[in-house]
Amino acid sequence: MTQSFDTDPNAGTRLLVAEDDLVTRLVLKKMLEKAGYRADFVTDGQEAIDALKQKDYDLVLMDCFMPRLDGFAATRMLRRSTSDGFNPEIPVIAMTGLTGESDRERCMAAGMDDHIGKPVNTDELVAAIEKNLGGVPRSADAPPVQATAATPAWDGDFLDTLIERFTAEIPEVVDSLRQAVEGSDMAGLERLGHRLRGASDILDIRSLSARSGKLEQAGKAGDIEQAGRLASELVTELQKMAAALKPAY
Repeated sequence: MTQSFDTDPNAGTRLLVAEDDLVTRLVLKKMLEKAGYRADFVTDGQEAIDALKQKDYDLVLMDCFMPRLDGFAATRMLRRSTSDGFNPEIPVIAMTGLTGESDRERCMAAGMDDHIGKPVNTDELVAAIEKNLGGVPRSADAPPVQATAATPAWDGDFLDTLIERFTAEIPEVVDSLRQAVEGSDMAGLERLGHRLRGASDILDIRSLSARSGKLEQAGKAGDIEQAGRLASELVTELQKMAAALKPAY
């Protein structure tokens, strides 16, 4: 039986989650609720900075690639802050699909305290929160929570909601891809590839995940020809997906 916030030992902990992708936000919200945590959600780094100025939080879960102000820049701003009532030492856990050692080092260099990969695993998420709040992480001998973002043990209604929300976002993503290509916006193409890869990993859409990952890398490398081709392929794939899913929603 799920504990209520009134009786759960984590109920007094207040988390801030900065994540721009709606599907990922829904999954994180469900995971944190199951663990008994309360969380507020924002969609970019600037909103995270503004929220931290308005309310006391215990920890931030920070996506690295977001529009307007990304997680790296937001964390650097946070660490440099001398504002009254603004805690520059609050624990920040990076969330990113980039999980290489150089990516981890980039997160640490920006001032983040920890790093977890996407798709987020429930056990890893909870252990990282506990560790960075000064608690005792879940024992390695403890049975794992059998729910990950890639293969979540959610009920059918929740999965239907994820698919519905993903489908609803497709027109906006398609427009953003086209605009980024037209403007040769390599950072934007990298961010869009990252966003799509995260959502498609959650929904286990492997072809979309693979192509999105390639777009992310092409954007990072500044390869406009490759990125343009991949973006065009993604637009076609997303439009076909929207047409196929539309009758069910």
